[in-house]
Amino acid sequence: MKKEELNYYDEFINMSNYAVEISKAMKGLSESYDYEKIKEQEKTVHEKENEADKNQHKILNYLIKDFVPPIEREDIINITRKLDDVIDNIDEVMIDLDILSTKVLRPDFPKYVELLEVATSKMKELFVAFKNMEKYDEVNKLVIAINGVEEQGDKLFQQSIRDLYSSENDAVEVARWTTIYNGLEDCFDSVEHVSECVDEAFMKNA
Repeated sequence: MKKEELNYYDEFINMSNYAVEISKAMKGLSESYDYEKIKEQEKTVHEKENEADKNQHKILNYLIKDFVPPIEREDIINITRKLDDVIDNIDEVMIDLDILSTKVLRPDFPKYVELLEVATSKMKELFVAFKNMEKYDEVNKLVIAINGVEEQGDKLFQQSIRDLYSSENDAVEVARWTTIYNGLEDCFDSVEHVSECVDEAFMKNA
């Protein structure tokens, strides 16, 4: 029986799409935040995270048996794991909102989720371009764009922490939002790490 073939590029696109869907879910949550419904919303996001995990295992299990992958094995492993990090980090923010009993969102939270939706959408575009190994100009353009979004996320994070520690007197609230803000920054960093892996893989395999 002929072995079922796997297109790694399409699987990368599938995984990046999970990140887009989860970031959109978080944006929807921020637009009508209700702590009483957070467990239900987090469950929906976690289900998508589980689906992405299955996608990751599918890629890595196939790679074990693949004699001639289209790009270096190390690159496939790194990209797959970094993609999984993005999804895990977004899921972790949702979990933190729940377990830290976040009754009300701070005013800057919607800015993060809007920026995160841009970052994950650009990441998906990057993998569509990556599928065509002749489109380095487009890949490079998207890598730079993602780096720009990450820099915006850094500036937003710095301002958020500054505002939090200068205006909030409740120690529990400070601890809660320090954790949440750090989690959000991790999301932007992980998207940038994906783009760096793709850029490196493209340069090595083009």
